[in-house]
Amino acid sequence: MIRLQGQATSESFTKPQMKARRYSAERRLRRIAGWFMLCFLFQGQLGATWDREWHAYVGRDWFWIPPHDLIYSCVTGTGLIALGIVITETIRYRRGTPGVNDTSTVPIFRVFHAPLGFVVAGFGALCALVAAPLDNYWHELYGIDIALWAPFHMMGVTGAFIGSLGIVYIFASEIAIDRHEGIQPRTFLGFSFLEWGALMTIAGLLNLTLIGFLQFPIIFLGLLQIPTYFLPAVACGAFCLVSSVLLTSKPGSATLMVILLFVFTIATSLFVPWAIHTAVEQQGLHYRTMGPIPDFQWNDALLPLAFTISAFIMDGIVLWRIRHGKPLNGKRGIKSTIGLLLTVPELIIAPCVIMWNLNLVQAFLDEPGVTIPLDLKLQATLLAVPIVLFAGLLGAVWGTYFGDIWRLSRV
Repeated sequence: MIRLQGQATSESFTKPQMKARRYSAERRLRRIAGWFMLCFLFQGQLGATWDREWHAYVGRDWFWIPPHDLIYSCVTGTGLIALGIVITETIRYRRGTPGVNDTSTVPIFRVFHAPLGFVVAGFGALCALVAAPLDNYWHELYGIDIALWAPFHMMGVTGAFIGSLGIVYIFASEIAIDRHEGIQPRTFLGFSFLEWGALMTIAGLLNLTLIGFLQFPIIFLGLLQIPTYFLPAVACGAFCLVSSVLLTSKPGSATLMVILLFVFTIATSLFVPWAIHTAVEQQGLHYRTMGPIPDFQWNDALLPLAFTISAFIMDGIVLWRIRHGKPLNGKRGIKSTIGLLLTVPELIIAPCVIMWNLNLVQAFLDEPGVTIPLDLKLQATLLAVPIVLFAGLLGAVWGTYFGDIWRLSRV
């Protein structure tokens, strides 16, 4: 009797209902995996900042130091999730599972089929994982190197950027699928939970740039010493601000993304000093120098201030274009103008946050305590400012390109 009742219950579902249930299961699989990967992204960023400060204050006795444990467990977790999804989706594709087809997956080596976001994120994790033993060998040859511009540091950072872009693809495709299917998801402060996930990931992408904000190389031109950290900062800032509003097609996205960036930077600035103190005490280690020990740094925590006014400008442009029925991406000239508008406030505010005073020239010349002749100041400004503005322009163009893809792609 019980068997007959169970059979009746299972047969009470029509074929369209069963298809919808399997389709719903497919959506849950991808979305849960995406949220786990986002958590690993935050973990990896904490580990990267901790690793930078650990090298500076404590050193590097061997590979398995605490921040490396945090970083490479993140890389391993992300890679395993991506690999698991690729294998699972390949099996489901060959079985013809609803929601797994040529419109929602991409072929890999003509053997596998998987969502594009998981493929990209998996490749990023693989890149970071391969960089680990090479970076270890580099340190064995040359000792401690806390500069970001070391070859295998950059390889690891590149893997992190690729992985972050992949996670954005994961959330963006699910948003596009809901929009295509006419599904109205629950929202919080006007944004669905998938949109929150996408904006968190974009904020994490910008946070990756800020982790190495002051560690980029210096260009020497005669007596001029011009640091290059403004270039990746303004380029990635424009990219993230523009792509965030195009992905969601909602004003307020850029501002929300910067608020999330504030949360990341403040949490990181609180966590890293505590983690260093705790690990040093528990392991009985000593600091490399007798100088100041790590502590909360307001400069690092408040770096997102450099993007605040730019976010207001971006959201204001989007709101105006929506109210006047104009496309969000606009023409090439509009993209260039937006890039310049977003970059100018960053050029003015960033020196204030870094040095606690409005000294744009000092930020370019990187010569504290040195009297710089007026003609050198003018040369530095005329040389550096147009290059930085051009970097912001390129960031806005690429943000438009990726934002359009993320808004429309269901792969």
